[in-house]
Amino acid sequence: MNLLDLMITEQHRDMATIENRFRLQQFSKMGPPHSTNGTSGQYNDEYDDNAHQKMQSGRVINHHVQWNSTPIIQNLPSSIDDEFLDDGIVTTVDVSMIRNASANALSALVSKENDFEVEVTVDNCLRPLSCVAQEYAWGKIGSDGLVARMKEAQSSDFRIDNAKPYAELWIGTHPNGMSNIVLPPDEITMTDDDCKLNIMPLIDYVQMNPELHLGVEGQAESSDDYDLTFLFKVLSINKVLSIQAHPDKLLAAQLHTDNPSAYKDPNHKPEMAVALTDDFEAMSGFRPIAEIGKNLREYPEFSDLIGLEARDHLLEAANSHYEHHQKKILKHLFRSYMEANEQVLQSQLHKLISRLSKKSDLLELDKLILKLADQFPGDSGIFAPLLFNHLKLKKGEAFYIGANEPHAYIQGDILECMACSDNVVRAGLTPKLKDVETLVKMLTYECCVPKISCGKQVDSNKTLYVPPVEDFAIEIVEVPAGSRYVLNDVRSPSVLLTLGGSGSLQQGSIQSLPVSFGESAFMSANTTATIIANENGPNLKIVRALSNVHLQN
Repeated sequence: MNLLDLMITEQHRDMATIENRFRLQQFSKMGPPHSTNGTSGQYNDEYDDNAHQKMQSGRVINHHVQWNSTPIIQNLPSSIDDEFLDDGIVTTVDVSMIRNASANALSALVSKENDFEVEVTVDNCLRPLSCVAQEYAWGKIGSDGLVARMKEAQSSDFRIDNAKPYAELWIGTHPNGMSNIVLPPDEITMTDDDCKLNIMPLIDYVQMNPELHLGVEGQAESSDDYDLTFLFKVLSINKVLSIQAHPDKLLAAQLHTDNPSAYKDPNHKPEMAVALTDDFEAMSGFRPIAEIGKNLREYPEFSDLIGLEARDHLLEAANSHYEHHQKKILKHLFRSYMEANEQVLQSQLHKLISRLSKKSDLLELDKLILKLADQFPGDSGIFAPLLFNHLKLKKGEAFYIGANEPHAYIQGDILECMACSDNVVRAGLTPKLKDVETLVKMLTYECCVPKISCGKQVDSNKTLYVPPVEDFAIEIVEVPAGSRYVLNDVRSPSVLLTLGGSGSLQQGSIQSLPVSFGESAFMSANTTATIIANENGPNLKIVRALSNVHLQN
């Protein structure tokens, strides 16, 4: 296929995509279905195949919610020849099924007209949390990892195993990493078999009174209809994570419909990473096309892998010819890479690693390729740094990852906040399911370097990290020793995590919660607290994750 043929083919595909996107938009304007079934929670595609069953057995939407968890499918013919159908998703889904407990809460928060501080009582005061540490293979080993040390600091019965990896600390209501409220002695109850119940799942706590805890006006009665809009994590990364992307809401709904065993929820999953160490590295988004062209010339093994046609088209685009078709050309190249013959892949990988291993003066790109080859020998993802931007962030720097953008974390300790979903489409550097076909179709193929942010300094104590979505945001507050700072009320619930120092969180005479490194707490919507740093010792540093109440500010 020559370049002109490629452009004509891609133009036809774009016409089909535009028409089908229009149909999706028209379909989404239909009223909600009359079914009384509803989705009610969060799922985990990444690590546990039983997450869907967990949610179905324990979280059922009340009968009055008018959203349908069993989507209505309507197969629509394309106006273009059928040969183009496999390049886009033309099956439409009742997009109202996207609505789940997190989406319900987000809609309620966004639609609120008035914000007001509520009185702190024993019913909505700060509550300490016990969080889950996930032991994934890519995590840092034992006490070398921040996650392990934080978990040990917040749980007296937890002991670090220095032979195990500790990858993620989850703070939120996800069923595969549920945080628990730690009950005070006067609230501890006994079971029928005389066991003490000294914890309560965070999801049960917030759903006892969504108005009080989640800020959902008019919903003071217990309800499964609402949840946190975000999931907050700490990551300790020793080995590279998989090359992956997260779908937008429409695609998430389609994937969940077509393959619920792999894509267990219908929500999008934008996310933001904030570096906690100076050695954080990641790959994210496609390099500028000129850089990709340069890498094709300097790494002939990759050129031989993708073939002459894909290479020549990309090099022409890199030389400023056919600028308007760069995305189409890049998509063609990426498909050629992802669908390359396995025997050819292994042959070219062997040539590449052999050549780089003999070089005396390795480039940063060479070093990254060899690092990936050492961690995942024989994996197609070893070539990924030739296409994707290689980011190096210092402590306090952050970047946002939108829907349908490829990325992979490489190393370091980070804060990560995201929408309530774990939909992941993978294509390399992983032993898990690789959904190459979906990944090729879903990516935006934007060629630009992600924006690195240092956050917005609100005052001398607080820094905001505000992504362009409503689901989540991060505040980092640092209070000098012997000082205090008022954590203002917001319409959203919050989770708090102490990054360093010690002191207390006070809410008048109702609550005085001691805090130090690793300790976490839940803060109900519309409440305030005063951060008081101890006189002696380092500054008290606390991070707050919340719904993005700052987006319009």
